[in-house]
Amino acid sequence: MMMPFRLEKRRDPSQVMIYATPVAAVLLTMIVGAIIFSLIGFDGVGAVREIFLTPLTNSFKWQDLGVKAAPLIIIGVGLSIAYRANVWNIGAEGQYIMGGLAATWVALSTHGMGGWWTLPLMGIAGMAGGMAYAAIPALLRTRLNVNEILTSLMLTYASVQLIYYLVRAPWKDPMGMGFPQTRRFASEALLPNIFPGTIVHAGVPIAIIVALIAWFVMSRSVFGYQMKVVGAAPHAARYGGFSENKTIWLALLVSGGLAGLAGMLEVAGPFQRMVPGFPTNYGFTAIIVAFLGRLNPLGVIFAGIVMAITFVGGEVAQTTIGLSSSATGVFQAMMLFFLLAGDILVRYRIKRLAPQGEARA
Repeated sequence: MMMPFRLEKRRDPSQVMIYATPVAAVLLTMIVGAIIFSLIGFDGVGAVREIFLTPLTNSFKWQDLGVKAAPLIIIGVGLSIAYRANVWNIGAEGQYIMGGLAATWVALSTHGMGGWWTLPLMGIAGMAGGMAYAAIPALLRTRLNVNEILTSLMLTYASVQLIYYLVRAPWKDPMGMGFPQTRRFASEALLPNIFPGTIVHAGVPIAIIVALIAWFVMSRSVFGYQMKVVGAAPHAARYGGFSENKTIWLALLVSGGLAGLAGMLEVAGPFQRMVPGFPTNYGFTAIIVAFLGRLNPLGVIFAGIVMAITFVGGEVAQTTIGLSSSATGVFQAMMLFFLLAGDILVRYRIKRLAPQGEARA
């Protein structure tokens, strides 16, 4: 049976609507979330208030926002670059983990003999670990034409198992009272706090700097132009001399390297050691951040803050109104749904098909 409606692509979608869609997605998430949680027996309005407003109105939570937003911004910037080139890296969580593991190896290997050079070396190792892990789907895509969505995603689960093995066997702290964790890093392997008496570490300004550099590179360099052209018009890109395989490698290595850097900053900042709970789904949440920021590094900064609000607010809602920890994921999933649905309506119009009788007339 033929549907009476079809989607017709708009020739020139409004730029105002394109950038207003993320705001509308957040507002719709708040409204629909309040209704859903009210229907299932929770204080829906209270849930929205605690998740979206309390982190902003409570000054004691601002430092938490910065710490949570930093890895989301760094990973989101890398993913936005890859997605601009139509390279779909879904395994940033695994690259984040491998970056953390590489940095942990440096911290443990230099324990007791480190210096000012320890943190820079950990940063280099973290980026190298993320890039090396992203190189696997890049190689499979360019040599065997294997979809990078599947390979990058499946590698994430392998990295999680690698953490479990390392913290339970070769890296296990002998003084840790049997807990599966590494020894605490030495002071030279820990990120300094930029504000005394707070938990805001040096990774927060680094995240902003990374986003600003990425914005400049994407808007003012041949590299950024290559990413955009290959993603938007691959045939024209080949005619202009841009290699698709080279672009795939660059996109995956950059996004993997930034995810690895985020992993290094997390293990040297909030965690201060490697533990089984190191995978925090930042890599998956950063996918929403990239799209919410319209694949623009500057937009990713604000999108990272929005998603950090949901993380911090979710923790607040657990203690104040007894909301489940999974509620944060529900709100984030709704936000992504409304964002993608809004994109379809902005770029396409719903057109009614004329009945066959009217068409003949």
